[in-house]
Amino acid sequence: MSFAVAQYQNARVDTISPVQLVVALYDGALRFLRTAALAIDDNDVAAKGVALNKAHAIITELMVTLDNEQAPELCAQLEALYSFVLDRIAKANADRNIEMIDEAVRALLPLRDAWGQLARAGRP
Repeated sequence: MSFAVAQYQNARVDTISPVQLVVALYDGALRFLRTAALAIDDNDVAAKGVALNKAHAIITELMVTLDNEQAPELCAQLEALYSFVLDRIAKANADRNIEMIDEAVRALLPLRDAWGQLARAGRP
């Protein structure tokens, strides 16, 4: 990645709202999951591993930044869902199983769509 691209991406993250950042994280996780599925189809073990590791890192970040003081019940539900997704990522990586990736994507899409609606509504 060029220095200019890295600078642009850092500036973008620094200037978007928290809601837009969550949408970007979901978009990234979904993109890496889809990349991993394509890599499995292509029998590209290295690309699969890289993509799944990136998706795993994003979901882990979403999980560890949950604020249990604000909404404990919602956080517990999200933590369970993120744990499910992380389990599917691990199984997809170990077994080269696209169905596990599909399950992770299906679990994340409704959340991404909900956050996307908040972003379009101009929520901070």
